[in-house]
Amino acid sequence: MISAGDKIDWATAEALAFGSLLVEGHNVRISGQDVGRGTFSQRHVRFTDQKTDEGVVPLNHIRPKQGKIRVADSPLSELAVMGYEYGYSLEDPNTLPIWEAQFGDFSNGAQIVIDQFISTGEDKWWRQSGLVLLLPHGYDGAGPEHSSCRIERYLQLCKGDSFNPSDVDNQIPNMQVIYPTTPANYFHALRRQIKRTFRKPLIVVGPKTMLRASEAVSPLSAMASPSSFQPVLSDTIDPAGVDNVVFCSGKLYYDLVKERERLNASNTAFVRLEELCPFPHTLLANELSRYKNAKTYKWVQEEPQNMGAWTFVMPRFLSLLNANTLPIKYVGRPAASASAVGFSGDHKNQHAAVLAGAF
Repeated sequence: MISAGDKIDWATAEALAFGSLLVEGHNVRISGQDVGRGTFSQRHVRFTDQKTDEGVVPLNHIRPKQGKIRVADSPLSELAVMGYEYGYSLEDPNTLPIWEAQFGDFSNGAQIVIDQFISTGEDKWWRQSGLVLLLPHGYDGAGPEHSSCRIERYLQLCKGDSFNPSDVDNQIPNMQVIYPTTPANYFHALRRQIKRTFRKPLIVVGPKTMLRASEAVSPLSAMASPSSFQPVLSDTIDPAGVDNVVFCSGKLYYDLVKERERLNASNTAFVRLEELCPFPHTLLANELSRYKNAKTYKWVQEEPQNMGAWTFVMPRFLSLLNANTLPIKYVGRPAASASAVGFSGDHKNQHAAVLAGAF
């Protein structure tokens, strides 16, 4: 991948982010269950000598006088571990601190820490935290305990992101929530956490299937200067022939692209929101201006209607579209009590209906 400068996958982009920060003298800390190898056996940041049982972290041996990465495999005690990592982020703001859930759903065990400290600490105590939460998310038929990191909960905790983009005084959020689709964007999101002159918690709605998806790759050039994190990713399709504009986030994008190719639906464009909060008002307004012949706007998501990002993005899209007579239509699973169904057949039927609704 590195030699060819192409098809950099998720885990490699993460290793490049860690390694580049270490070489620049910054420290990195990552904790959670199985973080050394990664829950989905994708990371392998630490190797174990089977004869001596000694753990070896190659990233700590790039060059002399570099920063250090600390890898802390922890038990499923999310409340305690996340609380510790939040405190670490306050004590050492120049270390990139990361807590990774084995599945995003498991963060609910630490909801007290999220509500009382991570989302409110700056307002209550004027203490900034750069803690990163990696929350594997995505609907692939694994059932209600292994599908949703509850994006809606984090977005409900985001303040200072006004529905009205002209309300400049209320555009400073307390947290960042991203749902990236490219390894390059993930790479830049991690680096900017430590390179900024301020600290904000970062919620990464992370991948499962995208970890190994052949489409979810980036060229090495997308990680080199002067490239940076892209809150919105445009479609490459000719905008003149588009009358159906679909907004989406996350891995569903790749399924939508495959369906467009199958249907030969060149009238449909996909606009990816890589960053949900702070909401990219200006960038989305620029996207809307590209599609002069649009007849329908749709928000498409995997999650049920009472979950996911819909209730967060809907009023903001209405603000953007107030000069346009076209409404934005919801496409996704119907409202539900559980975050996902428990039968693979039901999951496939729902997924097919979501894809069909997009077109």
